[in-house]
Amino acid sequence: PPCALSKSKAMRGLGIHKACSHFLLLLPLLLPPTAGIGASQGHGQGQAASTSSPLTEQPVSVSSTATSGCISDNIMSRHEQDGEEARQIAQYLPYFPFKGIPRFYDIGGFLAEPEVFQRIVDIFVARYAEIGIDSVAGLDARGFILGPPIALALKKPFIMMRKEGKMPNTISSSAYNTEYGKRAGLTVQKDRIKKGDRVLVIDDLVATGGTLSSAINLVHALEGTVVECACVVELKMFIDPTEESGLPSRTRLFKEQGIEGVPVWGLISEDVLTNEAELPEGYVDDGEEH
Repeated sequence: PPCALSKSKAMRGLGIHKACSHFLLLLPLLLPPTAGIGASQGHGQGQAASTSSPLTEQPVSVSSTATSGCISDNIMSRHEQDGEEARQIAQYLPYFPFKGIPRFYDIGGFLAEPEVFQRIVDIFVARYAEIGIDSVAGLDARGFILGPPIALALKKPFIMMRKEGKMPNTISSSAYNTEYGKRAGLTVQKDRIKKGDRVLVIDDLVATGGTLSSAINLVHALEGTVVECACVVELKMFIDPTEESGLPSRTRLFKEQGIEGVPVWGLISEDVLTNEAELPEGYVDDGEEH
């Protein structure tokens, strides 16, 4: 599948070799360095728990001569999907019954905790400083929250991929399907991506891959290259489900669109997202129509 779920697959998908270049210390990031993240106990609403099990702060570095498609063993081991850091961060991603979906993962949980949010930014920055990118494209709308701090830390331009009718001088992708239903295509401004640009696509969550496929097609239309699609959460159940499950297949979708070579990376999967939100009395699923 196009998703990079293991070290070996990621290394094959990105053409990675072990001979990575030397690093310089990253300039200070947007927020103060994190002192640690405590793994919360039991169920909650994504509020920070005590720091009885602190996350050891890891230095973040940027390569002065980032080699295309190069990720070191250190980055791969530290930031593997559902690894130690990911499991701690997962405690700040509560799920709610919302939009008719039993488990809607709310990024508001970690956004309310600056140290947790900063740690996520640090992880993404470390990964893509090594790979080497030219710009960061964030998807409407949560990608607009995650993308800018990552782009600023990497000193790279941020590109908005918005719904139709929101920006001038744009091209549009075709309509696409999501886990919620059919959506109109995304748009990007024509002069934001140049031929050969290495673009990192950012969103909060990947499920069926419909939104990501729309973004990938926009980059390709402007003759850019999608280095990777990166999300905080990846729902693995949609990667390559059986026909009997009735679930849409991200692998099949990417193949049909000829974009199966684009890797997808998620920090956290549903396997460790077990923090069920405590619903207030009278809670109503008031999510938009889907």
